[in-house]
Amino acid sequence: MVIDDDAADRKQIHRLLTRMPMECEVVEVADGAKLAEVTAPKVDLVLLDHLLPGISGLDLIDVLQERWPRAGVCVVTGQGDETVAKNAIQRGAVDYVPKRSLSENVLERIIENGCKVARMRWEIEEQRQDMGVFSEVLVHDLKAPIRSTLFLIEKLAEDIGAQDTKEVERDMRLIAQTAERMSDLVASLAGHVQLDRDSEPKFCAPRELADQAASLLLAAVEKSGAQITVEADDVPLVLCHGPQIVQLLQNLINNAIKYAGDSAPCIHVHCTKLGRRLQFSVSDNGIGVPEQYKERVFQPFKRLPVAASIPGTGLGLATCRKIVDRHNGRIWCEPNVPQGTVFRFELPLGKSASAHGA
Repeated sequence: MVIDDDAADRKQIHRLLTRMPMECEVVEVADGAKLAEVTAPKVDLVLLDHLLPGISGLDLIDVLQERWPRAGVCVVTGQGDETVAKNAIQRGAVDYVPKRSLSENVLERIIENGCKVARMRWEIEEQRQDMGVFSEVLVHDLKAPIRSTLFLIEKLAEDIGAQDTKEVERDMRLIAQTAERMSDLVASLAGHVQLDRDSEPKFCAPRELADQAASLLLAAVEKSGAQITVEADDVPLVLCHGPQIVQLLQNLINNAIKYAGDSAPCIHVHCTKLGRRLQFSVSDNGIGVPEQYKERVFQPFKRLPVAASIPGTGLGLATCRKIVDRHNGRIWCEPNVPQGTVFRFELPLGKSASAHGA
């Protein structure tokens, strides 16, 4: 994204960017007031003019980072000095460059280093948030089942002493259920916090990813009578961390089964190519997601009010969003369309997708 009130400067930067070997989409913005009109869901780098009509570019850095937290901001100015550069870095910019120094080589360095620094910052913030989630689970969600287990063990000892066989059997069943609940919670937490950060992405067939996810849910499918269809044949391979995308699809399909209501679950997984991105959708005929919850369901521990009686930890969709974010994609929910819910997510295809697939 290029934010500059000088049309000639914007044109020059745009021309330099389009001549570079790397693929990029350039969004031009004339001033800070026009930012609200930008619909781009993801921005990797912002080239921000220092002097804009009615506002300093430095004052826009916070606004940009709040809206696109993974974007690096580089301040570009025709008039400035070391003080401006220092202030820009202190405010959160990843780089600073005078307009007179702009060239293809300089822009390539800014893009490579700026995106790398911005990603490192994002990962540090993500780890901080993960620690917050971990602490919340330890402090809140694990306390109740631990207390319940201790209580049941004491009661079990009393029932054994009284030789009450029926009560002993009941206590043992409840202890097993409580232990299973703790195990599920720990497993969900591990999946949310400890996604494989170091594995190398590979080109994967979308249909194979969907089929693997469905195969991991055979027990739930058989028990619920769910019907799962997959439409993902005439699409390119996608560059991704395969196990993470399988986990993502598994979570979405499993949710569709759990929240089917009184009907037998009918779940359709569809994949299509949209420009340089691949869009997956998982639609169901379940109880649906109310409009006011379509964003909240992706937050850790935020579950629907009707979900109190349905087993779950509230981390499944939060983990889905984290996986998509790590792939530089986006995920959203289309509630009650027209019945049930449709979850969609998009992933970039990767530079060489056409060489590896349709």
